[in-house]
Amino acid sequence: MNPEERFARQVCRVLDHSTGALDPLIAERLRAARERALAQRAVAAESVAIVGAGGAALRFGGEDERHPLRTLFAILALLLGVALSYYWNAYEQASENEVIDSALLADELPPNAYLDKGFQAWLEKDSPVGQ
Repeated sequence: MNPEERFARQVCRVLDHSTGALDPLIAERLRAARERALAQRAVAAESVAIVGAGGAALRFGGEDERHPLRTLFAILALLLGVALSYYWNAYEQASENEVIDSALLADELPPNAYLDKGFQAWLEKDSPVGQ
């Protein structure tokens, strides 16, 4: 138990010990104030902050605070991200294919040589890339 918790427990003991000497009207007012404070704490505990990897916080409250468009916007953002990722991957693959096609067309070897099975076997056997 750290010193702050120890101090809080001591304060609670002193306050609990002296409640017997309070006027009943004051005790009732303190009880009502405590209930209001607990009710406000419960409402504050319903809203949760979720912090993503980028550091942006999204606040989600109770069921009555959620707006139907919020879910729709989240789904649209997710779909947009997936579509952009797919497009980017296709673009990268096309760029890689372009480099390979350019190398094949610039080479002195005829394209039929690449289709020869013996040539493929020779490449796999003698190529340092395959080893």
